[in-house]
Amino acid sequence: MRITLSIVGVWVTCLLLPHASFATAIQQAASSDTTDVAMAVAIPDTVVVTASRIAEPAAQSGRRVSVWTQEEIEALPASSYDELLRTVSGVDVQSRSGFGVQSDITMRGSTFNGVLVLLDGARINDPMTGHFLADMPVPMREIARIEVLRGPASALYGPDALGGVVQLFTHAGLHQEQGAPTGSDANASAQAQVGRHGLYDVEGTARLARGGTFVSASFATQGSDGQPISTPNGEPVTDNEGRVRTDFRRTAGSLAWTQRLGEGHSLFTRAGIDDRRFTAYQFYTSLPSDNARESTSTYWTQTRYQGRLSASTQLRGQIAAKQHGDSYRFTPSTPPNEHTSRLLTAHGQIQHTLSDRWQLSGGVSGQARSIDSNNLGDHADEAGGAFTRLRWSPTEPLTLTGSLRLDADHAFGTELTPQFYAAWSTPRYTLRAGAGRAVRAPNYVERYYNTELDSPPDGSVGTPNLRAERAWSYEVGADLYPTRALALHVTGFARATDGLIDFAQSPGEELFRSRNVLSVDTYGIEAETRWQQSWGANGHAAWTLAYTGLDASLGDVGEGVLYTYAATAARHHVQGTARIQWGAVGGSLQTQWKERLDAPEPANLSYSVTNARLFYTIDALDSAATVSFEVRNIFDRQYSEVFNAPMPERWWLLGLSVDL
Repeated sequence: MRITLSIVGVWVTCLLLPHASFATAIQQAASSDTTDVAMAVAIPDTVVVTASRIAEPAAQSGRRVSVWTQEEIEALPASSYDELLRTVSGVDVQSRSGFGVQSDITMRGSTFNGVLVLLDGARINDPMTGHFLADMPVPMREIARIEVLRGPASALYGPDALGGVVQLFTHAGLHQEQGAPTGSDANASAQAQVGRHGLYDVEGTARLARGGTFVSASFATQGSDGQPISTPNGEPVTDNEGRVRTDFRRTAGSLAWTQRLGEGHSLFTRAGIDDRRFTAYQFYTSLPSDNARESTSTYWTQTRYQGRLSASTQLRGQIAAKQHGDSYRFTPSTPPNEHTSRLLTAHGQIQHTLSDRWQLSGGVSGQARSIDSNNLGDHADEAGGAFTRLRWSPTEPLTLTGSLRLDADHAFGTELTPQFYAAWSTPRYTLRAGAGRAVRAPNYVERYYNTELDSPPDGSVGTPNLRAERAWSYEVGADLYPTRALALHVTGFARATDGLIDFAQSPGEELFRSRNVLSVDTYGIEAETRWQQSWGANGHAAWTLAYTGLDASLGDVGEGVLYTYAATAARHHVQGTARIQWGAVGGSLQTQWKERLDAPEPANLSYSVTNARLFYTIDALDSAATVSFEVRNIFDRQYSEVFNAPMPERWWLLGLSVDL
């Protein structure tokens, strides 16, 4: 493992930065707690972290950030976080198979490599490819909160935060974010589901709080024999062992610990693993010979220190390490591609409040990445950056925030990324606007795929000297609150991208080759309405309805050139959810309709999918048991989102969960 050890110390930095602690931010938020997190500790969903790297009221950030609480996560018919993201307005999930096996995540028309994913504040994007964003080394029930930031964030997080940022908060990580409160408690839960095609899904969690110590352990295993696969013409797909099916097996586990070190100081650490094996039929090509299988493994560890130096100054340092293994066999008779990628990241920041109106923030980060591969070769790179952020509130309703970051990366050189956002916030409405620059670094697949082979079997090859993608983004929006139960959000956005990276084939060429082929102008609108209502302690209901519309114009397009992923975003995207509970009985509905700009043939250009869940809860002997019944793809739509990788037909699932 080739890693520059000096990067480990990067997080020991000394730039000033403001940080209203979570306690301060919560006091500023005009909302009661809506998130049930570990040991009854909660953060209002009007307070967000991802927009600025620090806790602040969402209305002052100038950004559109969606928050999904644990209650909402558990209520919806979803088996993985990427399936849950299908309900988040502006997020376009393009999956290969279902149940979280593999998904590409795009936002505001970006490619799947243009969305940054954070786990408790640490970058988890794999340096090999963005196809592995669903390989999450924590089980679903360990996730306590999800924040989704739309638009550029390279000025804070560095490369790849071009379309947006998704951050997952786990129970132990969120416990530290809230100051590692003391107390004594213990709980455990178990969940089991069975379903069509031999589906099974078993998860278990246990959490313990004693004084200033908090421990969370979780485990999950799931799998299925899969549904049989057919060609677009309806012909059965077979191999030497019979009918090819969408079978998969996945196991994940996590152990996390948060320790209070004294007043205002705490330490959080986690180790996690994810292992999966699955049919990868036409995941990456539409070639008739593609009858692939794939297995991946993820090993993850992170440690974060958080300390308050004074009432207005807070220090944070984090280091995280990831190793990802991938074995891909194009056909049963071809030798496998074997890849092992590694990522070490470090981040540090000091946060300081200058006055009631001024806050200054800054920090540094670094990463070392490498890959050992019989297909891509052996490579190693380092990168580092420094950022600063200034927030000014000249009057009570107005907040102005500017950020600037300088990155140096072996893959693309040096880049400067500024951003500026403004918010005018009142109890009934918030007006926001801003602009920012973002960059995306070419990954190892784009640079070196099949470059070690004389004759690539799947017709694609990388280019070592790719430039970074560069983009300027602009947006203006409003958040309206006409009643306590209703919220309306609307945002118009535009992005000009130069040097978009894609695998393209020119006339007369046999191979699809990665290249900086395009300048792309993207513009669109996001609209969302959310409503929720409670009736005492017995019942509540909520629904969301969202629409995203966008278009993209491709410049510098050569005649007859074929592209793979450049224009696969949804032109029209409607997403909706509904939840209702009265006493012990409840249910939820999740639906979406999508029409895409283009799609890698023979994937569907348009389709709709609806999922439903019903449940009944029994309280007895200080425990709660919930029986649930789900139907995925109620109307049995036959569709694929990437090439001819089949998505689940109608499936049923019967479940039982017990909270102790």
